[in-house]
Amino acid sequence: MSKIHPGRSHQLGTLLDELPFNRRHWLVALMCGGGLLFDALNFQVMALVAPSLIQEWQLSPTVLGSVLSATVVGMLIGTYVFAAIADRIGRRVGFQVTVALFAVFGGLCGLAQNLNQLMLLRFFAGLGIGGFLPIDTAVIAEFTPSKSRGRVMAFAALCFPLGGLLAAWVASAFIPSLGWRALFFVGVFPAIIIFLVRLYVPETPRFLLQKGRFAEAEKSIAWIAMGKLPALANAIVNSSSPVADQRDRPRIVRELFSKAYRKRTMLVWAIWFTTSFSYYGMIMWLPALLTGYKGISGAQVYPFIVGYMGSGIAGRIVVSLLIDRIGRKPLIAIYAICAACGLLIFGQQNTLHMLMLYGYITAFFHDGCFSAIIPYTPELYPTRMRATGVGWASGAGRIAAIIAPIAIGFMVTANVYSVFILLAVNSFAAGIVVLAMGIETKGMVLEDASLEMDGNVANGSGIVGVLREKC
Repeated sequence: MSKIHPGRSHQLGTLLDELPFNRRHWLVALMCGGGLLFDALNFQVMALVAPSLIQEWQLSPTVLGSVLSATVVGMLIGTYVFAAIADRIGRRVGFQVTVALFAVFGGLCGLAQNLNQLMLLRFFAGLGIGGFLPIDTAVIAEFTPSKSRGRVMAFAALCFPLGGLLAAWVASAFIPSLGWRALFFVGVFPAIIIFLVRLYVPETPRFLLQKGRFAEAEKSIAWIAMGKLPALANAIVNSSSPVADQRDRPRIVRELFSKAYRKRTMLVWAIWFTTSFSYYGMIMWLPALLTGYKGISGAQVYPFIVGYMGSGIAGRIVVSLLIDRIGRKPLIAIYAICAACGLLIFGQQNTLHMLMLYGYITAFFHDGCFSAIIPYTPELYPTRMRATGVGWASGAGRIAAIIAPIAIGFMVTANVYSVFILLAVNSFAAGIVVLAMGIETKGMVLEDASLEMDGNVANGSGIVGVLREKC
């Protein structure tokens, strides 16, 4: 492959979107999806062992809310720290470290002898769980061609409820016979497999190009293109369209609040906060709410959660099929508002069958909403700040996920239905915010989507148009 001139790095990044989807794109998607599955499993187990902990350690609702939030505090810190590491050092290092953290410390939780030990171990597991998401989404976005990006990222997002479903299934199988501690050991060895697979996959070419590491970028491009890119690289070398090297731009975090990106930063923070408050408040308290306030027996809870997660998976599948046709913005709005309606109705039910009906409807829209948010967020930022942009947005979600369990712990003893009103208001707000402030990124080349300001984007003109003509 020809040597790539530094001034052409943006152009080559654009041409990565012209590649046909191949088996190595699938490998990246499966690797990232599998990582997210076990990331989700390690997160979800805490809610599933909560009923057992209440009985064994005699926890009050307020204390339980604090225990559930310990993981999310770690997730919040991990999100900011590892997103910065990923944008500075690389996605590959960040991916490996975060998987190792949530696998090792998640497994050690099964050895905790008291509440303080468990909270500390959950905090360290949370560092990996929270740090993984922004890196995972950046890896998929930077390897996947634009015409497949939304669908592939929605597929990866589907793995989150799959992880919850797996956790619920394992809980129903293990906890009655082996106790709650066994549940923490489940995610360790599969996560190690994901860790090993990542050793084979190179650093993303867009990150390497943005950092000026052109020799490594050539190898990464050759790997993902499976030897089908030389002609495209030559087209770039011979192109007469200059592109400035942007490696000396202002500090990344400050740039999130610059005039160019302030509006989209406010947008994604608002979406992540409100949706996460509603979503995590629901799933982290659901087993305890069902057993303590809705009269559902412990034996009925785990099958209920399996169905709940299965409905969430169905919602995400539908989004993955529609997202590259309908677009990100309308799907987020529709799903968020429908989830709000489902919460309000679900909170009024007291029989198992009606709780199942409206709970599963709520899960369908709750999870589906996240499957549209996850691909939408990294498309709004350029490569140099993509992981940081996603990390700070998901960090706003982590803050919400810390507040929600604690707030519910205080509210639930006074008025159970007020909990569902609060969750519904947040979900409804997410839909309104995206309708009022959102831009549509469906079908855009990744570089164009991240550069679009106030509705102005290069649609078939400028660099992208020139290069497509050459291809």
